[in-house]
Amino acid sequence: MPIDLQDSVVYGPIHSRRLGNSLGINLLPLSWKLCDFDCVYCQYGWTPQTPGREKIKRISELAPLIEEAFRGFHEAHESIDCITLAGNGEPSLHPDFMEMILEIKRQRDKFFPEARVGILTDASLIHKPKVREALLELDDRYLKLDVASKEDLLAINRVGSDFDWDRFVEALRHFPDKVIQSLFITGSYDNTGEAQIEKWIRLIAYVQPREVQIYSIDRSTADPGLRKVSPAKLHEIARRLEQTTGIEASVFE
Repeated sequence: MPIDLQDSVVYGPIHSRRLGNSLGINLLPLSWKLCDFDCVYCQYGWTPQTPGREKIKRISELAPLIEEAFRGFHEAHESIDCITLAGNGEPSLHPDFMEMILEIKRQRDKFFPEARVGILTDASLIHKPKVREALLELDDRYLKLDVASKEDLLAINRVGSDFDWDRFVEALRHFPDKVIQSLFITGSYDNTGEAQIEKWIRLIAYVQPREVQIYSIDRSTADPGLRKVSPAKLHEIARRLEQTTGIEASVFE
């Protein structure tokens, strides 16, 4: 069974395989998942076809909740490596996205000045100037790229058929100082075939991230027929990427 949604605006700290001791920020509703992707491997289950009844909280409601939570963790002497926008879907869908990033950075400077502020994003909106500008205010940007074709994007990330794949790729290519996160799966869906990996390596070379983080599923998934890709296979993919492109690849088992 998929895990429960995050039930608070600030959650954790979570010891992340990739990010260290991370405080999560959920800008989205607590009772339903808001995302423009519907990934077969999502730990929160399928994206609902219709919005839930709970409305998105605006910055006037979220800012005091974040400050209260940060103060509590600070007074408890929690060690925080990073503050990560993630939560119950795609953070960049929030209507006050830029304002929220600036507010979170202000609270970071007050309570955890050594922590970095980052985001886990599906990168679907980075072609929009306001979203791009907001993302560039962050210390770290982790952009999803699991596949190298629209066909696989439709099957695995389950975007709408009108998704503009070419615009997505070009926006990734021209976005600066980015880390790509690629999740590999097998079972009922698979993105580890030889032709898929070769095409993915060529696409990574084209979009030119400073690093690629490679991993597989670690929790229950929306589609129950998925299986975790072996560490040996993940390391093989990373090795091939580095040898072919010279781009650093890290594996998280």
